[in-house]
Amino acid sequence: MKFDYYVLNTYVPAVDGAAPDLYAKWFEQVALAEELGLECAWFTEHHFRAFGGMLPSPSMLIAALAQRTDRIRLGTAVVILPLHHPLQVAEELAMLDVLSGGRLDVGVGRGMGSQYYDVFGSDPETAQEKIEEQVAMLQGAWTDPEFSWNGKFYQCAQPITVLPRPLQQPHPPLWIPAGTNPEHSRWIGRTGANLMTLPWRLPDMRLNLEIIGAYQEGLVQAGLAIEAREVMSYFPVYVAESMAQARKDAEPCWHTWQAITDQQRTAPGPPPFTYDVMVDTGRALFGDPEHCRQHLKHTLEETGLDRVALLFHFGGLAQERVLASMRLFAQEVAPSFRD
Repeated sequence: MKFDYYVLNTYVPAVDGAAPDLYAKWFEQVALAEELGLECAWFTEHHFRAFGGMLPSPSMLIAALAQRTDRIRLGTAVVILPLHHPLQVAEELAMLDVLSGGRLDVGVGRGMGSQYYDVFGSDPETAQEKIEEQVAMLQGAWTDPEFSWNGKFYQCAQPITVLPRPLQQPHPPLWIPAGTNPEHSRWIGRTGANLMTLPWRLPDMRLNLEIIGAYQEGLVQAGLAIEAREVMSYFPVYVAESMAQARKDAEPCWHTWQAITDQQRTAPGPPPFTYDVMVDTGRALFGDPEHCRQHLKHTLEETGLDRVALLFHFGGLAQERVLASMRLFAQEVAPSFRD
């Protein structure tokens, strides 16, 4: 079992501070994540809103972190690919792989429907068709030194060479998120990418097993080994010395996170997940170490995950509490799952 660190920021300026203060907190968190042995730090692209908008460019943050860390891998989760030209993304991420010493993981996806497609001149109605072409272009541009393309959305008649070439060969590990559509999951499998899921947002977390099953069917269709790929999801986490202390510290921040999340919706979504719902159903790891160990074990059995990214910083949670929670998780929860 691998454990990762994850940032999907819900910005609370009164607590998080101005941009320099917020980024300094992330730097400190990633440094601790590396010290504690977490595998990868993931950063997601969002725009213009308190929900994630303080991180419009994961690549820029990763470039800075690559110079401040030595071991921990650094990943995009995700680059919203339909908002960008795939060849520019291929160049930028290849350069980032070099700058990080071959520590880059690349997650790409469509993003949410509220991701300002119109502002960036993209059409959400064609996003799935477009991203399938873009992913193929990324893989081709990274592996073919004389790459050309003639597709529905993009043309590159004259062969080009993406420079620099990625340090990791044939290219950095690729990750793509799945929603609830099994055919989409099968397509991800056929690309050979690793799978990202979000089981705690599903009406029933056991549906994650169906998503994984469809993904594995896609891998088999492409003649790829299931055991060579990984399935990951992120979960909110707060570990404290007692259940009462966890509630006192985390409940107000979780409800702030939920309120900010609700504000960015443009269509009806699932009902709010209150603190008690998150705790009782194992959708979040909020509690003392023993509670978190037991709920994590049950969640892994229900969802079929073999990798978990941990959202430690949410809803304006104070930095000292974030760091303390990270330490408790690494010291008293994670060791039970290392084997």
